[in-house]
Amino acid sequence: MGNRKKKKRAYDASLSGIVIWAALDMFVFLLIGWVVLGLIMYFNHRLDAEGWKLMQFCLALVVLFSYWMPICSLFKVWHQERILGIYWKDRTDHNRPEWDRDWYLSYDRGGFHLYHRNYVRRIVAFRTDEEVGSYGRGKVYLALFEDIKGRKRTLKFSSADGQAKFQKWYEKQPIEENRKKELPHVP
Repeated sequence: MGNRKKKKRAYDASLSGIVIWAALDMFVFLLIGWVVLGLIMYFNHRLDAEGWKLMQFCLALVVLFSYWMPICSLFKVWHQERILGIYWKDRTDHNRPEWDRDWYLSYDRGGFHLYHRNYVRRIVAFRTDEEVGSYGRGKVYLALFEDIKGRKRTLKFSSADGQAKFQKWYEKQPIEENRKKELPHVP
């Protein structure tokens, strides 16, 4: 009876695990496309030496496009750790509620957000913008904050809920799932 399994959460993962999970959806989606391309080439008898080189190049692109955003997020985390001298692997707040932890972790927009409470000096504003471009369309929710060095930083969220959770985490308030609170809008 004493051998109970504890439920694994994203917060329990290592940095490498976070990077892998952040890109897994995109990787699987692109990998399926790669397999379909390979099958088309196989059935059209185009899988000669040149065909294999093309398939290897496409596989390299799949990995690159899948892990680009999580790797960029990882560099941001390493930068924070170096500045603060506080490391993700040394955290001891696993059993605390999400809003009371020292690190904020969320998967969003193909990457992840991982920030330590001491890195965020203050939240400057919350804003909603319309994103128009070849890579994305629709609303994007922004949290503007000042880091420990006084530089202005921007966090992009794909939903208002992600923005609200970041605000609740920073203010150390319990996250209420059933009630949505309107965030102040600053142009």
